[in-house]
Amino acid sequence: MMIRTFIALELPKPLKSELGSVVNKYSKATPPYVNWVKPENLHLTLLFIGDVQPQEIGIIEQVLDNQLEDLPAFRFRPEGLEFFPALQPHLLWLKLSSENEDIFKLNRRLLKELSAYGIEADKKAMKLHITLARLKASLNPPLEREIMSRYIRHELLDFDCLCLFKSQLFPEGPQYTVLNKYNLLNSRRINAG
Repeated sequence: MMIRTFIALELPKPLKSELGSVVNKYSKATPPYVNWVKPENLHLTLLFIGDVQPQEIGIIEQVLDNQLEDLPAFRFRPEGLEFFPALQPHLLWLKLSSENEDIFKLNRRLLKELSAYGIEADKKAMKLHITLARLKASLNPPLEREIMSRYIRHELLDFDCLCLFKSQLFPEGPQYTVLNKYNLLNSRRINAG
């Protein structure tokens, strides 16, 4: 049986709480054609892998062990909520910015190394974002403007926990299970002596 997988960074607790408040508030105010991400499922996708054979999970974990050794936590700044794409949006997300290109370089390295083992992951260019909702039609403009003007704190945040997730799709929404977890801060502290 195939296992649907992806690699993602968990959100820092203050940001997860803040975005959870946004989801809880607006999920009650929007039509049923807006599918909100459950607050416990919010994450920053590093690489969507898709369906793999059970024996390939060990290969993915080995690749992660190789690529994450001595890797520090990532630092991102929330830039605000936006609808994507701008015309006829089908996603609402929190846009993030990075101090450097490290996250994009890791995405490319993972793609390349997994491909060498015959595991083909999603090659689309990575966008730094956290998906909050998926839309099947546009919202009314006043509600869109209200959501986009929602203030999100802009300080730099450490994203220090990376996970390999299994995703199972159900009618009520996806269920994510952590297959393996990597604490980037602990790794850095141990290596610093």
